[in-house]
Amino acid sequence: MFRTVQIICGVLGFLAVFAGDRFSMPVLLYGGIVCFGFLAMAMGWEGILTQQMVTGSRRSGSRQTYTGLPAILQGIQFNLLGIFLIGVSAMMYLNYQNTWREIFLLFVRRPGIPLLGFGVLMLMQAAINLIGSHELRQGERWLVILNLLVSRLLPGGILILLGLGALWLGVFEIIAPDSFDEMGGGFLEVLYGLRR
Repeated sequence: MFRTVQIICGVLGFLAVFAGDRFSMPVLLYGGIVCFGFLAMAMGWEGILTQQMVTGSRRSGSRQTYTGLPAILQGIQFNLLGIFLIGVSAMMYLNYQNTWREIFLLFVRRPGIPLLGFGVLMLMQAAINLIGSHELRQGERWLVILNLLVSRLLPGGILILLGLGALWLGVFEIIAPDSFDEMGGGFLEVLYGLRR
C-alpha cells in the first residue's frame, strides 16, 4: 500500500511541478510540492509502521537497510520533511512570502527554538549512524571494523557533540536570552542589521 501511495505521489508531484513550470501555472507547482510532501510522509510512515527503511539502490551499490529504532527515527525525519514541504507550499500559495522574512528575523533575534530543533535532529541522526545499517555489518572482519570506526562511530560521535551543544545553547537562550546575547549570541542580529 505504501509503495503505491509513494509511486502515485511521486509521479503526480513530478508531473505537476513540470507542468507548473512549463505552463507558468504556480498552482500546479505548489500542488507538486505538496505531492512531494505527501511522498515523504508516506515513506516516513512506512518506516515507522514496518520498522524497516531501505535507502539507495542495489544497482549503484549504495543500498542501506535499517530496521528497528533507526528506521523509526528516519521515518520521523521524513515526516518532518513532508510537513515542511507542505507548509512551504501552502505559504507560497497563500502569498505569505513576507511572512517568511518575519519568521526568519524572529529566529535571528531569538534562536532558542531552532537550536533545540536542530539539536534533536542531530541526535536522531547520531542514533541512526551509531546503530548503522545491515550492510555495514556484513563482509570481511577488517572491513566491518573499519566501517564501525569511520562510518559509524566518528560521525555519530561528532553528531552527538553537535546535537548536545545545540540543545544546550537552545535551552540557555530560552532561559537567559540577555546572557546568551552578551556571550556572542547577538552576532546574527548584528550580521542581519537588526542591531548595531
